Amino acid sequence: MKIIVLDTETTGMFEKDRICQLSFLVLNEEFEIEEVHDALCKPPLPISYEAMAIHHITPEKIEGEPTCVQTKAYKRLLELNSPANILVIQNAAFDLSMLAKEGFSSQMSLIDTFRVLRAYYPLEGSFSLQYKRYQWGLYREEEALEQKLGIRINAHDALGDVIVLKYLFERLCDEHSIPKMILLCSEPIVLSHIPYGKNKGKKFIDVAKTDRQDLHYMLNSNGLDEDMKASILHALESTKDDITLTIGFGKYAGKTPLEVLEIDRNYLVWMVNKMDNLSNELKQAIEKVLVSYP
Repeated sequence: MKIIVLDTETTGMFEKDRICQLSFLVLNEEFEIEEVHDALCKPPLPISYEAMAIHHITPEKIEGEPTCVQTKAYKRLLELNSPANILVIQNAAFDLSMLAKEGFSSQMSLIDTFRVLRAYYPLEGSFSLQYKRYQWGLYREEEALEQKLGIRINAHDALGDVIVLKYLFERLCDEHSIPKMILLCSEPIVLSHIPYGKNKGKKFIDVAKTDRQDLHYMLNSNGLDEDMKASILHALESTKDDITLTIGFGKYAGKTPLEVLEIDRNYLVWMVNKMDNLSNELKQAIEKVLVSYP
């Protein structure tokens, strides 16, 4: 078994963007580094200024470099792409989507350290790689490895980030087994606490009981990842018998559908027929009231 610890730098963060640096370490089962791969590559579109400001890869640095698929790093990654190996990435959805544009589809078991952090350490600050680098003192391990490999670790450089990621992975392995983390990352994770937004740090279950509409709003937002979606749906489903469903907006905010029916039936009819962003849960409750009390 080999463990591939990987990171990319890209021309930007959007659907059109591509890889301009591919870096990864190959570790053995004792976490010893057997191979180091680091390749700058020339993408088929310019690097955005926003991306340059983060990773400092300029057009001059990639002039004359091969495309991603032509690099030795990419070709070696293809050779390692076996179910027997493990791929370790921080926020894997992004890097794997970028690699997919180069024709790479991972067959390896996956450990996404971002998702592991979000699941197991929900209240310990940011889940970013650089935050954990300092919070957990990972930087103290770097100097000896820098000297051994003859490199310098810089934030938002793909090779620098995989070195930090190696130490983060080892720290996670001290507290969680590799099979457990692989299983965790193999399906949507039901998180305990909301990781961002106005309810950051609160339990999904608690918000489902007190500010249910906030979860429905999040559920309909763009870019919601599978873990967040699974967590919201779980919280809504598991609390639906414990709450009194009320309208959370407008002139009848705080009232139940039945209470509104008694004073303004037409408003309920309007909500059901005209409100595109009405949650299915509230829509069903209103329809039930309208049918039950014709």
